[in-house]
Amino acid sequence: MGSKRILTARVSEKMVAAEDVYTSDEQLLIPEGTVLTGEIIEALKERSIFAIRVKVGEDGKTPIMGDADPGDVPEAAPIEGIPDVSDLEKDVLAADPEGEKDYYQAVRESKEFQEFQETFLQTVDNLKDVFNRVVMQNEKIDSEEILEEVEDVVSKSRNSIHVLDMLQCMKGYDDVTYVHSMNVSLLSNLIGKLAFPDISEEDLQILTLAGLLHDVGKLMVPDDVLLKPDRLTISEYNLVKTHVLHGNNILKNSNLDPRIAEVAMRHHERCDGSGYPGKYKKDQASSFARIVAIADTYDAMTSDRPFRKAICPFEVIHMFEREGRLQYDVEYLLPFLSTAVQAYMNTQVRLTTGEAGRVVMINKDELSKPVVKVGQMYYDLTKERDIAIESLVD
Repeated sequence: MGSKRILTARVSEKMVAAEDVYTSDEQLLIPEGTVLTGEIIEALKERSIFAIRVKVGEDGKTPIMGDADPGDVPEAAPIEGIPDVSDLEKDVLAADPEGEKDYYQAVRESKEFQEFQETFLQTVDNLKDVFNRVVMQNEKIDSEEILEEVEDVVSKSRNSIHVLDMLQCMKGYDDVTYVHSMNVSLLSNLIGKLAFPDISEEDLQILTLAGLLHDVGKLMVPDDVLLKPDRLTISEYNLVKTHVLHGNNILKNSNLDPRIAEVAMRHHERCDGSGYPGKYKKDQASSFARIVAIADTYDAMTSDRPFRKAICPFEVIHMFEREGRLQYDVEYLLPFLSTAVQAYMNTQVRLTTGEAGRVVMINKDELSKPVVKVGQMYYDLTKERDIAIESLVD
């Protein structure tokens, strides 16, 4: 029997603590051998315990699970949903064992992120060539080729939270078409797997490709409108809205699954009928279009745009909680938000009070209002209604 250090955000109930855990002021929180419960895990997060050691089996990976004396606990089979400590987590812990750095700063310095970044940017460069050949030279889309490249990017990530960690660290590379298309493709893939655990490989590929190609029609919109640094006029906005028609025309004449062209046409429809171009309501648009709508909106709002800076993810999540339940399909939205917010555990944030702190616990009933530790004080934003998270701290 051995031990392994694991991020508290990745800890699961019934794991066994392999050493005493102390607070920052040297008070014993839990002793070695404690079998972790949901309450204990939440307490660890509340007290900003960044990582702990848990008991693992002879292979150095499989967690020891139990509810008795840990010396008598048998080794458990690997449990789905409890990932092994990854190279990313090892890199983060090695670079920042006490959790003093911003989490994303440590992620950016990790080997896993550097590999992800290289593959992501190479795929984006190739995507530019594909888009331009399709639009300017009327070439057919080689779906197998571009899917293989996207799946190579997906292979660099282990699970949903890891994908979100990687994409958050890529925000400095944002643009309004190509990087955005890659982000939406990866997010659509993520939401598809969350919403449909038994989704077929073929359907998941079609959804991923639909996310990748959803904005191909923007290549028919002039750059001086797309990249305008000021708010668009009504006529300019109407011109941008034509990208869904252009995208549908480009894709419906291709050799691709017809659902992909439908997504290009309908990803700006909303469940309450407030979207465009057809003011379709919920069941009038396909499930894939409703999934891409969520991915598209989330990435667009949390990314820099020519006329505004990126909006804080917690503010975006608050928007989805406040009005998104009417405009977006909650069957897909809620699992995504519950996963997305977990990616911001242990991140440094700035409050509207001007104070900087660390997210230490997520409130499940109000995802946009976590518990934030500032110095030795804890702000529960579900109770401190006049305080909100203003921004992430880079």
